[in-house]
Amino acid sequence: MHARRHRAVLALAIAAAASAVAATPLAIVAQEAAGPQPYRFTVEGYLSQMSLDSDASSRTGLGGFGVRAMFNRSTVAAAARSFFDRASAGAFWTYAKKSGVSFNHIGGEVDVALVPAPINGRFDPLISLGAGIFRASAPSGVSGAKLTSSDFAITPGAGIRIPFFSGIGARGDLRAPIVFGESTSVNFVAEGGIYVSF
Repeated sequence: MHARRHRAVLALAIAAAASAVAATPLAIVAQEAAGPQPYRFTVEGYLSQMSLDSDASSRTGLGGFGVRAMFNRSTVAAAARSFFDRASAGAFWTYAKKSGVSFNHIGGEVDVALVPAPINGRFDPLISLGAGIFRASAPSGVSGAKLTSSDFAITPGAGIRIPFFSGIGARGDLRAPIVFGESTSVNFVAEGGIYVSF
């Protein structure tokens, strides 16, 4: 009698454990179907291709690199994001140099995803607005001397994030830094990189 009761309890325990193991992949699939979940912090490294004009240098095309760190207030539990959950704020720095001409662009940035959840769970379009300092340096023609300028810049842009798997993905942006120097110039920057969210 006791042996029969123990076997019944053991059978129930095994069935419960098997159900839990079988349900785990289904829960993961359901979460993936809902799309990538939001994260609090994101760090991105990127490469950039620039077409720039400044007080220190005439129109110059050059490649560079940069880093972006962003904060998002949304919670991981939210599958669909409200407008404020879709907004991220942070800072960026981009550097480029070619033939003695160098550019540093540093500032703050706000990104807003355009849709409540990524399209097909994979494509997350966004718009962006940055503001900061644009510093250019170029040879002056006098040995060892350089022309420099540090000007305020506003940088509107648009981009897309493409998640690979949990917390890691690719991001691409097209930006138009508007530099307010002695004369105002509208520039063009294309960026692409990898981000890590946590």
